[in-house]
Amino acid sequence: MCIGMYTGMYKNQLQELAQRSCFNLPSYSCIREGPDHAPRFKATVNFNGETFESPSFCSTLRQAEHAAAEVALNTLANRGPSKALAARVLAYQRPS
Repeated sequence: MCIGMYTGMYKNQLQELAQRSCFNLPSYSCIREGPDHAPRFKATVNFNGETFESPSFCSTLRQAEHAAAEVALNTLANRGPSKALAARVLAYQRPS
């Protein structure tokens, strides 16, 4: 999931979803490992009291955060804890 460039703006979509749903903004934390010349990053995002983690280590912090946000959006869309929230998530994932 972290190889190459990401294709979506998942962090932006998750932030917009939080604002429209009157939730706190997502917060990110990161684990960095590896030597200075080749670091690897894994991120977690806290969204509305739930934590979502990037599925693998990524070569940049930005990729790791986007991967975590993508996991959050996909999980929320598939689970659908509330139909209104699931509809908002799906609306963000459709190309305009």
